Amino acid sequence: MSTPTAIAKRLRQIRQQQSLTLKQVEIRSRGKWKAVVVGSYERGSRSLSISKAQELCEFYGVPLTQLFNSTEKTAQSELPKLWRIDLRKLRSYEGMPDLFVEQITSLISYLTLKRDDWNGEILTIRFSDIETLQIITQKTTYDLHNALLNRQLILKR
Repeated sequence: MSTPTAIAKRLRQIRQQQSLTLKQVEIRSRGKWKAVVVGSYERGSRSLSISKAQELCEFYGVPLTQLFNSTEKTAQSELPKLWRIDLRKLRSYEGMPDLFVEQITSLISYLTLKRDDWNGEILTIRFSDIETLQIITQKTTYDLHNALLNRQLILKR
């Protein structure tokens, strides 16, 4: 069995983003990661176990989830660029023990004040706002969108 192509490509991207050659990976890892083995993972010709993937990601200093980043970008590109948040529905969650809703409410309050937008019914979330929400909630764009959809906080066009 071989490493899936998307993961193999992502491994190569991560290494190249750090300006490392395969030989430098071997040297910096003190021989733990042989250039020929890492190259085989990157070409997809060698099977990469989860534990080895975790160790390699630790060596690169990136979370394991970064191996699936290209999949995330594909899913992300299918999402609308602007999200319309139903503020009435958001208010209906007030007082409920939901950390996610508390985090969203906090940012929405800030954006409302910053934009001087007091219509009280709908707030459009822009790309930069989505990035901020990702940081606050520690969710991928796709997971964030789904969490909002599941709570019926996104208005459909």
